[in-house]
Amino acid sequence: MRTQLACFAFSLFLAGPAHAVDPLPGVAAVAAYQGADRSERLIAGAKQEGELMLYSSLTPEDQLKLGADFKKRYGVALKFWRGSQTNILQRVLAETRGGRYEFDALETNSPQIEAIAREKLLQNVHSPFVADVLLPQALPAHGEWAPDRLNLLVYAYNTNAVRRTDLPKTWQALLDAKWKGRLGMESTNVEWFAALVQAMGEKAGLDLFKRLGDNGVAVRTGHTHSTGRVIAGEIAVFLGVFSHDVDRMKAKGAPIDWFVLPPAIVLPSAVAVSRRAAHPHAAALFFDYMLTDGQRFYTDVYRVPANKSYDSHVRRLTQEGRAISVVEAQSAIEDYDKWQAVYKKLIVDRSQQ
Repeated sequence: MRTQLACFAFSLFLAGPAHAVDPLPGVAAVAAYQGADRSERLIAGAKQEGELMLYSSLTPEDQLKLGADFKKRYGVALKFWRGSQTNILQRVLAETRGGRYEFDALETNSPQIEAIAREKLLQNVHSPFVADVLLPQALPAHGEWAPDRLNLLVYAYNTNAVRRTDLPKTWQALLDAKWKGRLGMESTNVEWFAALVQAMGEKAGLDLFKRLGDNGVAVRTGHTHSTGRVIAGEIAVFLGVFSHDVDRMKAKGAPIDWFVLPPAIVLPSAVAVSRRAAHPHAAALFFDYMLTDGQRFYTDVYRVPANKSYDSHVRRLTQEGRAISVVEAQSAIEDYDKWQAVYKKLIVDRSQQ
């Protein structure tokens, strides 16, 4: 069902006309300000506004921690509406078509943020901290959002069932008979699948996934749920969960760890500000915060910060010269239906329960 909803949301976006709105004068002025006292002005204005409304796909637990940290630093209440990236896209489109502009800021996966940017609903924020992003190829040319965290898609394994020395070193090694019926994949990982196939070369990549499907792949829905299936011993190796989910459970003593095969796939999440933000100072302050002090918060909850100054799995991969493929938000939108249909045919519809 989630896969169908994701496809529906992008189809709805692509089929409908843009609903461009002019930015409120206050929003445009605040977002454009680049004076030396920028931070002081934003903090003072945000304190007067008192709150902001954030639509985010962070887990409820992480949202509460984020809100507490933001309130402690600035005295500004962070109100949340929480949903999946698909839910956020659908909600924003529905509200806009109804003439409602209820969010001040967004924080979710970059393809969905880009879809909203194409509706001309987001404000270019001239933040000096955008220059500190680790992977500049993840930045959109229009500047209407910026990556704030990097979802590293990894391959989790149950440490009681698989020894690290036995892990595959190449994608072709996964076709070995010893992995037959022992692999899992997540049903909504369309962007991951597309990025891998394109990096491998479309013909070779599709052949590989077809052969993996022939060997039997257990498909589950939800990255956190999928991680749990590995811990439970239901699936020995799961391809395409988030490093932060594995790291959290490993820290609690669960029998799980992860590895990557080249290229490592990174799906950026992003932060953005509404052109109609009712709390423009708080929204711009939150934008800056997510690219600075909010990065430290991400490390505290095992997520991967986008700032190049912070140690992270992705920064280490880049320093080691490991191959990395970043999901490109624009093409992820335009080619979603194509790749979703192929992934469904080769893997999802052939799930081995």
